[in-house]
Amino acid sequence: MNEIGKALLGIVLGSCLCLAAKGKPNVVLIVSEDHALSSFGAYQGRFAELKPTPELDKLASGGTLFMQAFCSNAMPAPGMATLLTGKMSHANGVLEEGDKFNGSQPSLPKLLQEAGYSTALFGKWGLGTEPEGFDHWEILADENEFYNPLFWSPTGKTRFEGYATDVITDLCLQWMQARKTDEKPFFMMVQFNASRQPWMPAIRHVSLYDDVLLPEPENLFDDLKRRAPPSRYQEMEIGNNLDLFYDLFSPKPDDWKPAEALSSNLVAQKNVLRMNEEQSSAWRLAWRPQNEALGRESLDEESLVRWKYQRFAKNYLRCLKGIDENVGRILSSLASTDGSQDLIAYTANHGRFVGEHGWFGTHWMYEESMKIPLILYGTALAGPARKIVESSLAQDIDVAPTLLSALRVPVPQAMNGKSLLPLLERNASSDEQNASAPWRSALYFHHHSFPEEQMVPRHYGVRTASLKLIHYYQFDEWELFDLAKDPEENLNLYENEAYQKRISGLRTQLSALKNQYSDDTDPSVMPEEWRRIFRGPDARKNNQENAP
Repeated sequence: MNEIGKALLGIVLGSCLCLAAKGKPNVVLIVSEDHALSSFGAYQGRFAELKPTPELDKLASGGTLFMQAFCSNAMPAPGMATLLTGKMSHANGVLEEGDKFNGSQPSLPKLLQEAGYSTALFGKWGLGTEPEGFDHWEILADENEFYNPLFWSPTGKTRFEGYATDVITDLCLQWMQARKTDEKPFFMMVQFNASRQPWMPAIRHVSLYDDVLLPEPENLFDDLKRRAPPSRYQEMEIGNNLDLFYDLFSPKPDDWKPAEALSSNLVAQKNVLRMNEEQSSAWRLAWRPQNEALGRESLDEESLVRWKYQRFAKNYLRCLKGIDENVGRILSSLASTDGSQDLIAYTANHGRFVGEHGWFGTHWMYEESMKIPLILYGTALAGPARKIVESSLAQDIDVAPTLLSALRVPVPQAMNGKSLLPLLERNASSDEQNASAPWRSALYFHHHSFPEEQMVPRHYGVRTASLKLIHYYQFDEWELFDLAKDPEENLNLYENEAYQKRISGLRTQLSALKNQYSDDTDPSVMPEEWRRIFRGPDARKNNQENAP
């Protein structure tokens, strides 16, 4: 048990930790860096039979579950900035990883501060600046630390012993306990980092699912020939880009030269070196049986991909199990014994591929990457206590306006999103089908970063209830998917004559959305010489320096 856990031993999890001011519920926004819907029980995805998220499923069973929720830019830092501001990436200034967040702009925590809330932030931040709008914050100094992490706070830096997901929750509970007699309501934002590559689970979960053969996606061995060219030049293939040692914790190769490795590839090794003797011993012993079995086998290319998929997907589920357990700890410790007087939201910055199309990454406008979980829970919300919003389109830009509206705090006009409360007020059985007008006819998405580690080109697009149009503007390449007929997005229909009228309408709609959100990004096609760099036989990361 780490030092914070020891300090919390006396806390009774169901006790009343905070008394909100009359009429003002406490608000908790819990965020995972990514959470694939295939790995979320309530969404009935591929792994639902394993019940991978029982605590989050309980939250969903008593609240509102949005089945069609999406991000607007599938990268971690832009996703965090959007949740804070209710604005698209181009509007909040965080277009890609490494961009610094402008904390002077209106944000959810600053607006709640002004409304009389105590505000706190715990866990991953990743926005390159000191958090603003939070009365108290304790954030990971390095979002790639999963064991014995270093935390940064206004009082300095402190390293804690333990698994980062557990430590983040310990800090949350400690803060809540310290203010249990404070009648001022609070807003607490918690972001977990466990689901990021290389997916290092808690040692207690390393053997979870060892006796299970996970189901494979039907398109695990997709040759990608029926899509536009960008999908064939990415760097997120399980077979080619997941390293047995760096990402999957198999034995170190004899010719390993850490000085020549990419810094991103050394994340797991740095975490192992930071472990104490007990952690290190348990970690190595846990992997030994399967690693030794792998060493005795001579796997062909297809069999090795299957082995890698099983190891990666299980580790991803194991990391989510740690998040789920700690969500349960937070929910058990809220102001009322059942948490019903609090306003709770759970979501993620973006989704993730878990083997679909043979991939493990994110960043695309494709469904697995763009779709996110979204749960709203609490008596501060109107409508039935339990509801599933089946078809209405929700987006990450809507989270901040929704929470503000539920608390009767004015929503700034500069926010791109809108409150989802009207959807909660509709009859539980009606949703979109029987509504007098559609809630939202289309979503806008824009990925701004290229080249980058996963080599996903810049693109923007429009998604309706049944169609998706994507433009990779630097290469002037397009994709159209009929989601009603092809939900896995296996077949690009952009050149199909039968769809040309609909394509024309979608292009008009895309232009309108770009104008609506004031996205002035230059969509110019890059010169042919530049394009050849990223479409030739050596079109990989060693050419990144040639990009503008």
